[in-house]
Amino acid sequence: MHPPQHEITELTFRGFSTQIRIGDRRLPVYKPEYDEETKTASAWIASEPGEEYFVCWRKNAVTEYYAAGEVYIDGPRQRSNTLARPFNTVWRISKGERTAPEKERPFIFSKLTTTGDDDTAVDKNVPIDPGTITVKIFREIIASGPEEWDGVPCDPFSTQIHEKSKKAGGHITKMGDERKASPMSLRYTKPFTPEDSDPYVVFILRYRPEAILRAGGFMPQPEHQSQSEPNDDADEGADEVAQAEAEIAALEAARQTRVAALAKRKGVKLEDVEADLARKRRKVKQEETINVDLYFAPAEVIDLTDL
Repeated sequence: MHPPQHEITELTFRGFSTQIRIGDRRLPVYKPEYDEETKTASAWIASEPGEEYFVCWRKNAVTEYYAAGEVYIDGPRQRSNTLARPFNTVWRISKGERTAPEKERPFIFSKLTTTGDDDTAVDKNVPIDPGTITVKIFREIIASGPEEWDGVPCDPFSTQIHEKSKKAGGHITKMGDERKASPMSLRYTKPFTPEDSDPYVVFILRYRPEAILRAGGFMPQPEHQSQSEPNDDADEGADEVAQAEAEIAALEAARQTRVAALAKRKGVKLEDVEADLARKRRKVKQEETINVDLYFAPAEVIDLTDL
């Protein structure tokens, strides 16, 4: 199943691409933005609670270097790290977080609920940035390996936040039950050049319920239903729109807070920062490239023996 041709299903920037899939379905991305100064591409996707998803990225050309893709979900916790050889341009696919060399816990979209329990407000497992998938791509060379994987998985996030929290996302990622996965090994890398200690490119995909994206103008409205066609979801849709309006207001408040913090850190006026950000941000219309060779790579690709 593929989306209509006018929909974009991947972000492409600085020679790399990323996309989110549910099964073999590529999720459309909305309102893509590209910032040359921060080397960051960002967009919005509509998440579907209860659905397992994959985080995918690739190099779009043969290179001199290896590429390492680090996946962060709902905050600064790294959930996956995959590697692509210089000649490899196929999709690298992260289906979940590794718990052992041949086991993983899948990524699953879930609803983010609120609670009045004050203990939750300081729970270390409450996500810092719910509704965010970040892929950081580094240019690397191999230092040593392969070796047996000896990583320690992170604890799963709580799916609740305190009712007074400013974090408005609507959805969160939970880790599913442990399952068998393809074997993997570990390789140690180092920067391709001294300048490559920082990411070469960063992709940020913000996921929200469809109603929130439509209400906020991030996602186009559906075609009008025929008046003779019943709409059983009218009440539920009205509730979602009301929630969306509240959460959009919270998102704008959070953005203004971050801009104010940036202005304070730089020691400049707030309006100067707003003007500078507006001047730097460049929106680019992106057309989807048809790839006849598109196919799934193994679930984990740190193990390079089959490439």
